[in-house]
Amino acid sequence: MECQASGNPKTGQATAQCGVRVGDDLANARAGVFASTPGAGGPVTKGVYGAVNANGHALSLQHGHIEGVGGTTTAAAQANLFKSNNAALNATAFHSHSRSHDQFGGGLNLETGTGHQAAVGVTRVPQFGMTAVQASGTANLYTSPSGNLNLNATGSANHHLRGPLRGKSDFGTGVNLRYNF
Repeated sequence: MECQASGNPKTGQATAQCGVRVGDDLANARAGVFASTPGAGGPVTKGVYGAVNANGHALSLQHGHIEGVGGTTTAAAQANLFKSNNAALNATAFHSHSRSHDQFGGGLNLETGTGHQAAVGVTRVPQFGMTAVQASGTANLYTSPSGNLNLNATGSANHHLRGPLRGKSDFGTGVNLRYNF
């Protein structure tokens, strides 16, 4: 059984999940339960998930429910297009359905053996006539010789092509420091 929890004491954001995994790193199946909240006093999303993975390809299904609001079901897939000791390129696709709208999209992500990552994608919400493109990246600035300490810089951009936010863009940057005990 695998269980993990994380939270932010400043905002009250918290997540927890527990599940089982069978198989090895090349082929496995997972299933479990989760709960999350976006912040202090925010609604709690509770749900279930399941996934199968084989040789870099994956299928997953997740259902989350917020009391008094409703549920969302998401199906996702990933196909490994290229993999070497130095890099991996994957194609992704998803479809989410709630009682008010559908959302679907896809993209490409690249990860290098040195910890750098880049991703591009597109998301569509037909009920709102919205289409947006996203790009993000992570640059590994430092990894300790033991691998326990990592320092990364991140960046992201989102541009709305259609819909109520047409022509609007959002940008983000960050620095992440992680230590594995």
